Amino acid sequence: MRRIPLVVVVALTVGACGGGRLTMSEYAAQAEDLTTEIIERIAALDAEWESQVPTAAGAQTYWEHRLEARVEFQEGFQALDPPEQAIESHEAALAFFSRLTAAERALAARAVTLDFEEATDHGLWWNTPEGRAALTADAEAIAICQAGQEEFDETQHREVFADTPWIPPEMKEVVQVALGCPE
Repeated sequence: MRRIPLVVVVALTVGACGGGRLTMSEYAAQAEDLTTEIIERIAALDAEWESQVPTAAGAQTYWEHRLEARVEFQEGFQALDPPEQAIESHEAALAFFSRLTAAERALAARAVTLDFEEATDHGLWWNTPEGRAALTADAEAIAICQAGQEEFDETQHREVFADTPWIPPEMKEVVQVALGCPE
């Protein structure tokens, strides 16, 4: 079985085929909500951080809230009950989210040690080894999100089978979501 990108994993995790599991559409919708929330929270934190004079205390507050958002996203994603066909991808996504959160934890620890006395750049921490590692993990998350969105978009062709009774429901389900993946 080929690996499914993180976004696809998120969407697949939201849907399921009975037994209390989510349908693929339900899974995708819940993944969309989680993804939208984390993107909005981090964007708000970034805007707030950039609107103030950079200080070590401000950096510490920023990273505490950012890591809190990451952990809540990860816990929400973990709580999803994926459909059978998405379990492996869901677990792979959870492992990735753990790595991304760990990379940002390392960056947070580094960021609060930086000298902000003469700092004019709010993104001072991105120019550290920890910052570059976190940026790499973030770029991977964006790529996975975009690939997942493409996978969901590809389900649109299934609409022609909507009224075909002999095709199993999971093979004709159209998943319509907008994960809001960054460019």
